Amino acid sequence: MNKKWGLLISSVALSAMLMTACGGDKEAASTDAAAPAATTGTQVNIEASNWKFNQETFEVKAGEEFTINFMSTEGFHGIGIQGLDVDLQKDGSKTMKIDTAGEYTIFCNVICGPDHGKMVAKLVVK
Repeated sequence: MNKKWGLLISSVALSAMLMTACGGDKEAASTDAAAPAATTGTQVNIEASNWKFNQETFEVKAGEEFTINFMSTEGFHGIGIQGLDVDLQKDGSKTMKIDTAGEYTIFCNVICGPDHGKMVAKLVVK
């Protein structure tokens, strides 16, 4: 096989994997049980489905503890929050407190397909 055909086949295979990454069977990807959602205090429930979050903006109060509950409802996703120590790549929760008001970008931190870059939302701290 010449190099051009090998490169073409490799490119097509890689593209197919990237395009289908979001649509796989979530149960097959992990045998870990999902972390239960926290039940006290302010809750921020973020759900990810193929190339979108369930809300464009999430709000919390500065100086108050809150819990982020993350769930991927369709495909393979995770969340990171720019400037904060949030890195959830499976369903789960993280409790935190932000003292300074501002806006933080929530993004999908798992490459999930063609519209991965459009998966953004905002966390507004008032």
